[in-house]
Amino acid sequence: MKKLLCVFLTLSLCTAAFSGCASDEVQSTSEHTVSTLDDGAQVNDAFNTEVMTTLDGTTFLLSDHDNWFAQSEMGFGITNTEPVLAGLNSGDVGGSVISPYAVTLFFIPQDVSNQMMEAENLSEDEQEALAAELSNEIFFFTGVCRLPKNDEKAQEVYAEFTSIYGNVEKVATAFDSDYYLGYNDDYSSLVLTEEEKSNLSAIIEDRENFKNKIFIFPASEVPESNFAGSFNNFETTLLTGETVTQDIFADYDMTVVNVWATWCNPCISEMPELAELDGALPENVNLISLCIDGSDDTAFTQEILDYCGVKYPVLMPSDSLQTNVIQYISSVPTTFFIDKEGNVIGNPVVGVPGKSGEIKAAYLEEINARLELIR
Repeated sequence: MKKLLCVFLTLSLCTAAFSGCASDEVQSTSEHTVSTLDDGAQVNDAFNTEVMTTLDGTTFLLSDHDNWFAQSEMGFGITNTEPVLAGLNSGDVGGSVISPYAVTLFFIPQDVSNQMMEAENLSEDEQEALAAELSNEIFFFTGVCRLPKNDEKAQEVYAEFTSIYGNVEKVATAFDSDYYLGYNDDYSSLVLTEEEKSNLSAIIEDRENFKNKIFIFPASEVPESNFAGSFNNFETTLLTGETVTQDIFADYDMTVVNVWATWCNPCISEMPELAELDGALPENVNLISLCIDGSDDTAFTQEILDYCGVKYPVLMPSDSLQTNVIQYISSVPTTFFIDKEGNVIGNPVVGVPGKSGEIKAAYLEEINARLELIR
């Protein structure tokens, strides 16, 4: 429940529009080179998921270091230092992404967690209201924001960022963008146990190390369509345990396949409207999803689905899906439209196709356009 609480709070806290989350399955083929700024900080000349260099000049292989987060379109990544990682593992620390501009990290007091755990029997609206109320009782200890030149949306995100953090420090200027570290260090108003005070103090005292371990690179556009994989031949299981193959497509003229991840805030934010879409589809159209990390924690995956009201089938990742589908996906959510034979109809939809309240209608429009292609 505490892990899911991070999702609830993240969705209620992030007011800026989400687009999607980059998948770490996509490999950069660029050679790794760095540039040194006037103050001695180092930045990467391109996004590369094999090796990166942090501001303090530390170069590391991403395959040997699991505790990092980056999206190619954001222009920066963070490495979770030991105190932050300990908090993430215990559930005391959560994070949110305002793509493609900012990442925020926050500390969740046990008192807040207890209140949320006691709210399991509340209605969905009551849970959302409680999450919004409790969001004022969590502590944003640090975050990173990129402010590109002449970008009005980025200016709005930066204004929100500076309202969250009492201290904002520019850490680099590169690639026509300014990069900022935001932080707070006065948590005296929080109700914390002695252990929580110790853990949060360790995070705050390690802030300089966290800053030095930021890595910066030129932000890139997320490609709208770059799918070279295939749904024609696979075998996997559903979250509920049944074995399925590409034959899952055979009974419908078209199947909508929404690919998502449990760590992807935009994916989760669109799910309630996908659940509504499921009940409004034409008779010859089906909806399923593929959770690319669903098998890592099936109970947590099910919690998300239950919270969002999802009833449609959810595929688990398998070797054949990894080989034929997942490795070719650059960003989640990505939504495919598949015919009876497992062929992709038109381009996939990358990211969330509309604002909250308009997502169901946007998908229906995409569905009708693809149905015209196969008539």
